[in-house]
Amino acid sequence: MSTSSRKILILCVDRDADLTKKAGIKGPVIGREACVKAGVKLLTVDPEEADANAIFGAVREYDRAIQQYGDAEVQVATITGDPRSENYADAEVERQLTEITSEFKADLAILVSDGADDEKVLPLLHSFFPRVFVRRIIVQQSRELEETYFLLKRYLKKLLESPGTRAYVFGVPGAVILITSVLSIFNLQKYMWSTLGGFLGILLMERGFSLKKRFSRIRDAFGRGLGRMTFWIGLIGLGYTFFREYLLISELVAEMDFLRLIGKIFIDSSSYIMLCVIVMVLGGIVEAWFSKKRRELHQRIFSMATIISLWVIFYALGLYLIGEYGMLAFILSTLVSFSFSGIVLSLLSGISRLGRTLSKR
Repeated sequence: MSTSSRKILILCVDRDADLTKKAGIKGPVIGREACVKAGVKLLTVDPEEADANAIFGAVREYDRAIQQYGDAEVQVATITGDPRSENYADAEVERQLTEITSEFKADLAILVSDGADDEKVLPLLHSFFPRVFVRRIIVQQSRELEETYFLLKRYLKKLLESPGTRAYVFGVPGAVILITSVLSIFNLQKYMWSTLGGFLGILLMERGFSLKKRFSRIRDAFGRGLGRMTFWIGLIGLGYTFFREYLLISELVAEMDFLRLIGKIFIDSSSYIMLCVIVMVLGGIVEAWFSKKRRELHQRIFSMATIISLWVIFYALGLYLIGEYGMLAFILSTLVSFSFSGIVLSLLSGISRLGRTLSKR
């Protein structure tokens, strides 16, 4: 490709949006003059801000590209992320990249970076540009001990200003201390390591599998207002039910064989679990009814019918395992529960078709 047809974009990415927080400038900042003004304003507010060095590094790289590539069309821009979280930051960076590329479709992007955090956007940049180069800006510091101390202090302060990092630096040790103290108050020190292990295991799983996001999606599926409140009420009820069953297992494990114990648990817990889950779904049904969201209403009514059917099956299975039901009674109970769900589904489908027919008229 000839240099006359080449388009080059020099990018500086302020992923944690220091430019917005400190200087009040929201990206994208496009053009050499605008980037210089933004960098000067940021340095005026905070002379130690490393992102200002990256902005001026991008301007320098722009000047070099103008000289090196001759007649190529070169542009420089600074984009800002979002300080709330990495997901918000990536979404904002993607939005600003879309805005820039709608006006300047470059075939080469040069990312000027001051650290590994800003380079996390590289996969995103590759989705916008055929080729991406990286130029790193390293701020030189004196080797004397005093200046090293202040440098470490500055980066530690910046680290602790991040809400996500602060939660792990202070939140996790605080939770460990609290768990240890509570167990000591109730003289339950023997459960200390298992409790701490479970807590840290959940924490690592949350980071690895994004459990918070998954849980939020499940919670939102039950509704927003009333549905969210009944979701929490039902969840607390489920927690109590599981604790109750744990106590029952501890009491009966030495007295019953395995199958009878499982049957006793099914009989004892299925009704409580059904009631808790119905409470969780009920709020969403009321919400969908008043907001006239017919599809969500039908889905949640069918969910409630499915819950009742599963309750019948597990309750009958429990009676079969302890010997109070024969195989025939269990099979009939299962067929009845499936039939109930099928009837509810057929009724809801008929109501939906009738509603569509009436709306067309």
